[in-house]
This record gives sequence, structure tokens and C-alpha cells, in this order.
Amino acid sequence: MPGKVKLLVLDLDRVLWDHHDATSLELPLKRIDERTLVDAKGEVVTLRDNVPDFLSKVKKRGILLSTCSWNDYNKAVSVLEAFSLDRYFDLLMIEPHPEKHNMMEKILEHFKKLQPDLSEEDVLFVDDNEEMLEKVKRRFPNMRVLRFHPEGDIFSFSELEGIVLGD
Repeated sequence: MPGKVKLLVLDLDRVLWDHHDATSLELPLKRIDERTLVDAKGEVVTLRDNVPDFLSKVKKRGILLSTCSWNDYNKAVSVLEAFSLDRYFDLLMIEPHPEKHNMMEKILEHFKKLQPDLSEEDVLFVDDNEEMLEKVKRRFPNMRVLRFHPEGDIFSFSELEGIVLGD
């Protein structure tokens, strides 16, 4: 992947964790172990392997981190907090609609205020949904995107670490 990643943008559902829709969870959430939590209805959410370690390494390298998620804000943040992941993110972009290209525009505006030289070429967006990636790519043709899916570009945080950190 050409050029250093300066901003990593991650989807949540089916990327950071295996659950398909944090909005459908019923609060409160109860953490069972490092990688598992359960909601009030008994639905289980499992964190992907190596997520906290990966996010920690990304932050230590000075790479900016944002979410870009189609979810209920409070429920998605509750999952992030339950897994103690919210502390890694510089921006939590979570909105209740599928227009991720619009969310990405807000993300770029936010970070360009902090780093005026940041361009779309410096961004890597990771999502499980091909349609969302295509919408973002149409709006930002020079942005790098990866599909996190068994039939996609990558399907582990070890693979993603190799791409983002080049180790």
C-alpha cells in the first residue's frame, strides 16, 4: 500500500467485533471476559483477535484513529467502552444512517483542522460492507480502502497491522 497511513478509519460492526449491529443490542452490557460481552437480552458480542494490541501500536506510531459507523451512537460507544477501546480513538464518528461518504467528509474536515496537510491519500478506511466502501471511494477516489471480510482484502488485525505499520 503506497504511502504512510496518517489516519486510520475503522467501521465497528463486523470489523472490530463479530456482531452485525450494535444498534440492536439492549443496554446494559456486561463484560464476560477480555473479548466477550453480553447485552441485557443475552446477545453475545465477541471482539476480534488482537484489536486492543493493534490499536495501541497504531496510537504509539502517531497514527490518527477514527470510527465511521452506521449505528446508534450511545449503543456503539457503550460497546467501545465495555471493551475499553474508546480511549484509542481521536474521533468517534457514529451516525444512524448509511451515508458513510458524508461521515467521511466530516472526519476529514475534523482532522484537517488539526493537520492542514492531511489529504485523502493519507487515509485508510476499513469496512466489511463493499457498498459503503464504494460510496466512500466514489466521493474520495484517492482514499485507500480495504474490505474486512473472509472474501475481502483482509480478515484479521494481524493482516491489517502488516499493512498499516509495515512490520
